[in-house]
Amino acid sequence: MFVLSLVYLLIFFIFNVETFLHFNNNTYVEQLSSNYFYSSIKPKPVPEPYLISINDELMNLLSLSMIDRKQMAELLSGNKLLSGSKPVAMIYAGHQFGYFTSQLGDGRAILLGQINQWAFHAKGTGPTQYSRGGDGRAVLRSSIREYLVSEAMFHLGIETTRALSLVGSVNLPVYRETIETAAIVVRVAPITAFIRMGTFEIFSVRGQYEQVRQLADFVINNMYYKPKLDKYRYNHLLIDIAHRTGILIAYWQAFGFTHGVLNTDNMNVIGSTIDYGPFGFVEDKIDGYVPNHSDDEGRYAFDRQPSIGAWNLAKLRLALNTLIDTTKHVNEQNEFWLYFNLTYDKLMRQKLGLTFYLQSDKWLYEEILRLLDLYHIDYTKFWRELADDIIPNEIQQESWFNIYKQRLAKEGSYAKKIRRERMNRINPKYILRSYMAQIAIEKAQQGDFNEIDRLLHLLRRPYDEQPDMNDYAKTSPEWAKKLIISCSS
Repeated sequence: MFVLSLVYLLIFFIFNVETFLHFNNNTYVEQLSSNYFYSSIKPKPVPEPYLISINDELMNLLSLSMIDRKQMAELLSGNKLLSGSKPVAMIYAGHQFGYFTSQLGDGRAILLGQINQWAFHAKGTGPTQYSRGGDGRAVLRSSIREYLVSEAMFHLGIETTRALSLVGSVNLPVYRETIETAAIVVRVAPITAFIRMGTFEIFSVRGQYEQVRQLADFVINNMYYKPKLDKYRYNHLLIDIAHRTGILIAYWQAFGFTHGVLNTDNMNVIGSTIDYGPFGFVEDKIDGYVPNHSDDEGRYAFDRQPSIGAWNLAKLRLALNTLIDTTKHVNEQNEFWLYFNLTYDKLMRQKLGLTFYLQSDKWLYEEILRLLDLYHIDYTKFWRELADDIIPNEIQQESWFNIYKQRLAKEGSYAKKIRRERMNRINPKYILRSYMAQIAIEKAQQGDFNEIDRLLHLLRRPYDEQPDMNDYAKTSPEWAKKLIISCSS
């Protein structure tokens, strides 16, 4: 009878696991060779994993079923491999703070598998062949930040990887500046989101041009519904990546997002945000805003992101040079700036409530950015209140104020109510300010995870009025200015 009960229990467990998540493919493993592109590796188990938070919205999108939380923690931590999983660590190189590192790779992350086009990438699962002496772990602090900002960015309308789950571990110390607690985040995105500009670089600098071609073909075949397979397909690929990168960074600039570590290994080919580390949203400082305490020279400051994006694309062009057909002129720099400028101009005019184009509109948004920086006015709060004609006194004293009113008058019969509604769909009331994440982190370190889920639900509706959440729309408290965020995670 006891043996029979164990058999039933085992069948129940297997059935639950299968209904929760079953990988049906891994195109990266199936279409590319382990001799070059990745190394097989199993996650290193963590002691007593526990589920901190699960993204129910993403679960529904992926048609995943909820099962026992303890089972989910075992699976999403990597302690037990999911059905169909072929875990690998991906190899790449990269320019880090301007200097080339010839081999990097997933040093603490593993590609677990795919469901159709969706790839599942777990971060903090232990050392791999590319850990370079590191412990392969991620700490609770940085994992909470990545889990929350992934969803915040998605609901702002900015291309990004998403976060499925956040798992903690009991009694697994991680040594950084201090002793911290381990955590694991499972990221979900199309498989090409995990192909970095630096993935092409590693094969190019090694003279492995056949692997450059294989990787380019993989991206083309997996990124496009109807891929162009003519002799200029690699030219098309480079230009498309330039377009996607230009659009992405334009969104970052319009919403005040600063990535913090724009190395070529932290920018992908699909044009989505990846690898959240010491990020931040601008508040009362714009030019020269650097959220990353480790970036002493301000290389990746907010206002320098567009030029860094172009610089990284130039490195990608070098990596693809053997594939580019030079009989057809291709200039990824021009294409990047064209799409960046067009997208940024459109977004900023929408933020101003303008419905048609005038050449003078550019001055309006460039000048208001200068004034916001000059008077240390909160970026997000200003744009949100502009829809209600709530304008700081300092701005009302400037010529910009009257010129802006005159420009609005040219909109004709454009009703104020309609303008307000449109502006509130592009100017969020809620963003993930660093202090908000910090409060959630400090509570989690004491065993209280409620703030994480509270913020998750808040950030899913960044444009909506949420009266019971109004405190989260306030500017950051004074103590938040002393927060230090670094690459250590």
